[in-house]
Amino acid sequence: MKPNRIVALLTPIVFAPLAGVISTWAAENLPGVEVSPNAVEEIFIAGALIALAPAAQWLHGWQKYEDRQARALETAAATLTPPTLVAAALPAPEPEIVEDELEDIDLEELDELDDFDEFEDASVVEDETVTVGS
Repeated sequence: MKPNRIVALLTPIVFAPLAGVISTWAAENLPGVEVSPNAVEEIFIAGALIALAPAAQWLHGWQKYEDRQARALETAAATLTPPTLVAAALPAPEPEIVEDELEDIDLEELDELDDFDEFEDASVVEDETVTVGS
């Protein structure tokens, strides 16, 4: 059950009467407080109203929260539309490889691209051992 429903149901049945009982008990039993017997009903009503005010404020705030959540969902649904079924059903095109085209490629031409002899370090002889450090 959502918290707003709990507050809406329990406030008039439990919380408001309990606040009225506590306020009348406090008015009758606390030292230094003198209340006439005719004012006990008024104190009970005032205590119950004290409990109803925060509950009404809670419910008002909860309705505003639910309204903001609903508007956020509507905005998200409007901006983040899923792809259409037609677009989702189309498979991605696969590139066609023709075997005849692969046979026509001259691999000897590709070997010329790997010629890096001009960048080779000629200062070190390949067969010579190089020591590092002192």
